[in-house]
Amino acid sequence: MSSSSSVRIWDLPVRLCHWLLVILVAGLYLTGEIGGFDLELPWPGGNTIYLGNMDVHALLGQAVLGVLVFRVLWGFFGSTTARFSDFVRGPASVIRYLRELLSGRIPEARGHNPAGAVMVLLLLLLLAAQTGTGLFASDDFFFEGPLAHRVDSDTSQTLTRLHKLNFNGLLFAIGLHVLASVYYLIRGKNLIGAMVHGRKSEDQLAGTEARPQFAGAWKAWLVAVLAVAAVWGLQEL
Repeated sequence: MSSSSSVRIWDLPVRLCHWLLVILVAGLYLTGEIGGFDLELPWPGGNTIYLGNMDVHALLGQAVLGVLVFRVLWGFFGSTTARFSDFVRGPASVIRYLRELLSGRIPEARGHNPAGAVMVLLLLLLLAAQTGTGLFASDDFFFEGPLAHRVDSDTSQTLTRLHKLNFNGLLFAIGLHVLASVYYLIRGKNLIGAMVHGRKSEDQLAGTEARPQFAGAWKAWLVAVLAVAAVWGLQEL
């Protein structure tokens, strides 16, 4: 998509968060539902580090938590279209958008549309619940979350069950998200492509708000350091 016919909408941090979560959640599904993904990693001195399947699962979960913390912080301090204040709307706006969608018209939006904003919040909440329960989960044999020792066995078992149930809800929400993206693609709105190259055509932006302002790279690095520090701090509790 040439710059002369398109406008930059999504910054690199938003796009990286999106596709990292796609990869990481896929990895969580493979390690959590299928298994057998043991790893032997080379280490200086001719040694190796062995990671069992659930060790890999735990590391992927911690990576999801880091990306999630970054995305939430970026939702307050990042570029215009990354900020929750830019795209989160009240119930009336969501209902009005859905009515127009059901009537056959797709209203234009600079960033996330009102219905898409609901899906973003839902996915973030489900991911937060998934990583949160995973920190305390334990199967008393193969796996123990880094904070499982902070609660009693019954509480850990309850959170483990919630961890498994919530993942089913997360998969369902992801399925809806994919179906919605395919629907928009069929209707001529390539939201998937926009999340790859970060741009939308001029036609898709007609009548929408002013063009977004983008945060500097230094701010993204600062937020990334804070996210890593937050995840590391949790491991040390």
